[in-house]
Amino acid sequence: MKDVDNNNVYLALDDKKSDEFILEQNLAALKEIKNAEIQRIAKQLLSIPAGLVRLKWQNRREIYPLQVKEEIYGATINVIMQQRPDLKDKILARLETNYQYLLARETATLRVTRKLADEGYRTTSVTTVALDEEALAAKSTAPAPQKP
Repeated sequence: MKDVDNNNVYLALDDKKSDEFILEQNLAALKEIKNAEIQRIAKQLLSIPAGLVRLKWQNRREIYPLQVKEEIYGATINVIMQQRPDLKDKILARLETNYQYLLARETATLRVTRKLADEGYRTTSVTTVALDEEALAAKSTAPAPQKP
């Protein structure tokens, strides 16, 4: 008969010791799985600027035509202003107004994104992006009209 050095068979005369051993092994395996999952999730977490850069890179095929369109519009507006100097102030005023509106929307979106990231908001409570947070806060704290 051949001698077996280690046959990986756990024999115990007492069931209680065997159950404790199996429980310890199961707990150790669960801890390893939990730690691996935490590491996987932690690797996916990014800062907001890094996430925006990654999104910009992923969507570069959609962004490039917009940049070309922007350059064409810019060249067209420049030619119009050269040909009609009397419209220059109106065009620049309209561009500045649109720019300020877009800037306010972007600022409001970043504010909501930061509050969502800091758990100041829940996604179910954000339905629109408020450009003026103070006005929104004043409206929400105003007493509701009471029914007589």
